Amino acid sequence: MHDEDVDMRQTLYEMMFSDPDVVLCINRIGNSCMHGSFTITEGGREVTPKLREQLLPRYEIFMRDCIRMIYLCGFAAFYIRKVNKIPLPFCPAIGSFTWDTTASTKRGEGNALYTIHVTHGDVKDREVHIINYYSPILGQNMKTPMLSLLRHFIVMREVASSVQAVAKFNREKHVVIHEHIDVKDQTTSGLQLLDDVRRYTLTGQHSLMGDRLQKLKSRDNKTLGNTNDAKFHWIQTQFAASDHNSQARVSTHVLPPNMEMTELGPLASSTDYEVCVTHYKEAVYTFFGIQNASNLSIATKTASDFVSMEHHMQTRNISNFLQHVAEKAYAVGFDVELHQVEIVLHRVPRAAINSTDDIKKLSDAELLGGPDRKKLKKMYSDDL
Repeated sequence: MHDEDVDMRQTLYEMMFSDPDVVLCINRIGNSCMHGSFTITEGGREVTPKLREQLLPRYEIFMRDCIRMIYLCGFAAFYIRKVNKIPLPFCPAIGSFTWDTTASTKRGEGNALYTIHVTHGDVKDREVHIINYYSPILGQNMKTPMLSLLRHFIVMREVASSVQAVAKFNREKHVVIHEHIDVKDQTTSGLQLLDDVRRYTLTGQHSLMGDRLQKLKSRDNKTLGNTNDAKFHWIQTQFAASDHNSQARVSTHVLPPNMEMTELGPLASSTDYEVCVTHYKEAVYTFFGIQNASNLSIATKTASDFVSMEHHMQTRNISNFLQHVAEKAYAVGFDVELHQVEIVLHRVPRAAINSTDDIKKLSDAELLGGPDRKKLKKMYSDDL
């Protein structure tokens, strides 16, 4: 696997498990599909209460993991392990395997299928059962339904990094040193004189200097190599005389002639980050088919309590898929025929009761019977 693919997968995992909007959407879908408990029947009869007590917690976690996998990989995969002599299904941990699509020549299958390679753990590739949710696609891109969201996420993260870099730049002082040459004096002699002065200032030497010319000397009557030594000595002596702290250290820099210092101003902050975040959030909620509650008014929130037909159909499709995966896992684990197993999930209803006004409307429509009234009374009373 190329390093670029590895980085893309790691970024995909980061978006899947750390981005608040993605996590919220997946949790909402899981809560909608598994609104209440679910029943497991084998051969037309429910499993025993003791077995049901051990199966339900594991199967609920298993189906929530399947929801993440179908959006992350396009399929649900599981393997069977016995816990207290009871076969239970587990999804391979995200990050412990890689997946791809390949052409298939087997009869009874499509011309493409998903493949899994387990890279961590004691699970063998042949132990993993794959059930498609999205049809596999043969292509060069990474095989994930969230590829478009991933690209939005990468752009948003890069823009955020640039915003942080701008903020860090503005917190510090930046000075630029540049040379200033007077354009009025561009003669050969003028430039030569400028070069000689710069050379003498830095090195103490120049092209016209002879041994008979007067030179700077130290207190010991020794010739100084350049003028900087004298300047540094004078500056350090002055600071040492005025500062009683023996630990004080002075850093001195002497610039050549015609050099100027300019302090850079702050960089202007851009609004690209806010635009990227807005586009990314819209893409996330559109991909999952969920309304963004932060963008809804109070009236719209009240109206949205009645689940839209589109969202209701999406929930039903995912619930049906989860039921099929759970039935397949149960049949493989207990070695029974698939048609003998039936698992029914209780989804969230399209309409929800959020206030007493909703109860009054249902009562006026004569939709509440005796058991319903008792349940409603229980909602408002702790004594029952």
